Amino acid sequence: MNTIHTTAIIGPEVKLGENNTIGANVILDGKITIGNNNFIGHNTVITNIVEIGDNNRIVGQSSIGSLGEMGTKGDIFVEDGKVKIGSNNVLREFITVNSPVRKKLTAIGNNCYLMARTHVPHDAELKNNVVMATNSLIGGGSVAYDYSYIGLGSITHQWVDIGESAMIGLQAAITKHVPPFCTVTGIPGKILKFNRTGAERRGFTTEILDEVDQNFRSIIEGNYTSDNPIIQTITKYLNNYPDSLKAFLK
Repeated sequence: MNTIHTTAIIGPEVKLGENNTIGANVILDGKITIGNNNFIGHNTVITNIVEIGDNNRIVGQSSIGSLGEMGTKGDIFVEDGKVKIGSNNVLREFITVNSPVRKKLTAIGNNCYLMARTHVPHDAELKNNVVMATNSLIGGGSVAYDYSYIGLGSITHQWVDIGESAMIGLQAAITKHVPPFCTVTGIPGKILKFNRTGAERRGFTTEILDEVDQNFRSIIEGNYTSDNPIIQTITKYLNNYPDSLKAFLK
């Protein structure tokens, strides 16, 4: 059984699973599918085409599925585009997640945590276990890969990729693709060091971490390889973006 506040507005095309809580003044209006055990807090508006999985906590006063913002070009709605949110995510207050414009999907994966006043724009994708800290913004079409951390007040340019387990420092301005396992700081952003703390939290052994730490600059410059899984991940990324990263180093 779902618990739906008497002031909530549920449109005719909305499909609800089981054990969901829908708070006061929530509006669900569009082709919306919501799984099981979700909490959708007061004054949240979900519209257009949205798919939400299970066990998500949307604290309240958020907007999900609104048109992608395109400035003077005019806001655009893609008829078969949708917002897809996986499972076990937390979206705190005043979150905005826009519908796609150039692709078919704006997406949040599983186990992500979005702090207050963060923005997921048109065509952007957060993979799994991504954290966006308060007031952090990413541009349209950006992709944040697994376990990346987007720091307080940082801004990432549109169509920029943030690699697996990368750490964006507070108030950084990111204009270039960020390699995996890197800490990036400053305006404009520069690679500062290996994100060892993020890698430690994922359970990599000290031996693996030490090898990356001791050879980090050579790894980023493409001059060091081994069977170390972190180095393999960085090397694969560098192969996808040849000759684009050396100027990114501090």
